[in-house]
Amino acid sequence: MLTPQQYHHFRHQPDIARALHGYSEAFCRSVLTILHLEGGLRRDGGINQLATDRGGLTKFGISQRAYPRLDIVNLTIEHAIRLYYRDYWEHMQCDALSSGVALMLFDGAVQHGMDSMTRLTQRTIDAHVDGLFGSRTLKQCQAYLPNLLIAELISRRARKYARICLDDPRQTPNLNGWFNRLSHVAERCYAEVYSLEPYHNEVRHV
Repeated sequence: MLTPQQYHHFRHQPDIARALHGYSEAFCRSVLTILHLEGGLRRDGGINQLATDRGGLTKFGISQRAYPRLDIVNLTIEHAIRLYYRDYWEHMQCDALSSGVALMLFDGAVQHGMDSMTRLTQRTIDAHVDGLFGSRTLKQCQAYLPNLLIAELISRRARKYARICLDDPRQTPNLNGWFNRLSHVAERCYAEVYSLEPYHNEVRHV
């Protein structure tokens, strides 16, 4: 998990600080968590092309499959962060949610795709399932206690990973890594909910 010390270290690296300028602190904490999990904070941006990864060539966690026209090799961290904000964070309306829930939805959208994570969330909150994260879905998410919604999403996401491997056994080598990632994200989400080891210096009250 990205520790508060690591967060502050990376947050103040000149290239990362420039890339994060103007975004909310909740997004900054969340996107650095995602980049850390994706290996995107390494010098090479975590570039890889694993045979078992259906995303193909990936850098900063941004895959060629998701962005077929994007020059992944030359992708910059600033561009990657813009994509994360525009295509995942904003799509899931994360700025309107508690930071712990926002991170869970954000990571789920990155891992499963926006439509799939939206549908999974809608089933969890007993909303109309249409893959569109609109005002009604947002309102029902906000009505849930954050810790309970996070717990239910963890369970559903874990089952989703298991089903992927049942449907395509070639994905089984990825299962342990997916579960480890979900565990790290869950820990960070609950730290946000209960104000444990905050990434910033403000005194937060619950």
